[in-house]
Amino acid sequence: MRMRVIAAAVVVAAACLVAPRADAAAAGSIVWNTAGRHFVTTGVYARVERVRNGDLLLAYSDGPAVNVRRSTDNGATWGGATRVAQQSGYNYTNAELVQLANGWLLYLWNGRPAADGGAQRYTIMSKISRDGGATWSDERTAYTGDNVFGNGVWEPAAIQLPSGEIQLFFANESPYRSSDEQEITLMRSYDNGLSWGGAKAVSFRPGHRDGMPVPVRLANNAGLAVAIEDNGLNGDFKPAVVWSSTADNWQGPSTRWSALRSDQQLPAAVYAGAPYLAQMPTGETVLSVQSTQGRPQNTLSVANMQVYVGDGNAKNFANPTAPFPDLPAGANALWNSVTPLDNDNLLAVSSVTGLGRDGIWIVPGHLAR
Repeated sequence: MRMRVIAAAVVVAAACLVAPRADAAAAGSIVWNTAGRHFVTTGVYARVERVRNGDLLLAYSDGPAVNVRRSTDNGATWGGATRVAQQSGYNYTNAELVQLANGWLLYLWNGRPAADGGAQRYTIMSKISRDGGATWSDERTAYTGDNVFGNGVWEPAAIQLPSGEIQLFFANESPYRSSDEQEITLMRSYDNGLSWGGAKAVSFRPGHRDGMPVPVRLANNAGLAVAIEDNGLNGDFKPAVVWSSTADNWQGPSTRWSALRSDQQLPAAVYAGAPYLAQMPTGETVLSVQSTQGRPQNTLSVANMQVYVGDGNAKNFANPTAPFPDLPAGANALWNSVTPLDNDNLLAVSSVTGLGRDGIWIVPGHLAR
């Protein structure tokens, strides 16, 4: 789903700093330490990556630029911003970050023209750091779409395979200029992001909008899973998983299933989009969505972050929990991500309004077993 301008009322409320009781959590769900949540910075659409020296890097958009911030204490505190990229005439957003096997860092983002219909076109961009995120170079345009909002390209995310191949996925409207359809496109790099190969559709439901892909290479050779939002499952957007075996590697048709367990399916009117997928070191998969379940109305402007726990095959997601359980009725927690820290602990990252300061917030949590 392309990020739209949201005219949401900003409701300022004091945070309820009461940590949830671990003994009240369902097995296979996340217990969130709301007393430990904290505001990091202004900005939007943040992701956290563990880098080789153990630090955490926060990739995010702030204004027209994309930046990084560093934490040396597992996300408790964050340093100042380092600018990764900015260009006149563009709004840069949808930042993603990948630690590569050779030690480099690969930064991905979406270039959006500041003026619709002009000379600039929607792009998927990449850049590399060879020094752990201190400096950035080798900027590349991986893909160029149309010059109008309705035919844009959006939300890049990537994984690296043991062979060294990098797989870059993004939502792509550009091939469907006479309709509102959208596919998930795959591009590959065999030289650590210095160049990108041709584009291939790996997920497309005719008449609908597959969007916002987040890939994971599942442990124990369980395949390549990509979480997407799918408005062809049941009413409004719901989370789905698109899958390929490791051996097939997206050469043949992909497989698709509803991410949520059969007893966790949501009503058609509920919006549950912008999925983010991660896998814990112990094998459980974790899926976040921005959801209107339990919210005052089924509109994006009041959606809240919900986090589900699934199995090692990226299936049967259940037991949703909210890192921001006291989010005011007129506020939202959007464009979320989750980052495993170790076998039991993880971080929820969200762009939040209504908690006193609007911007990027982080909440620590642990997996109840």
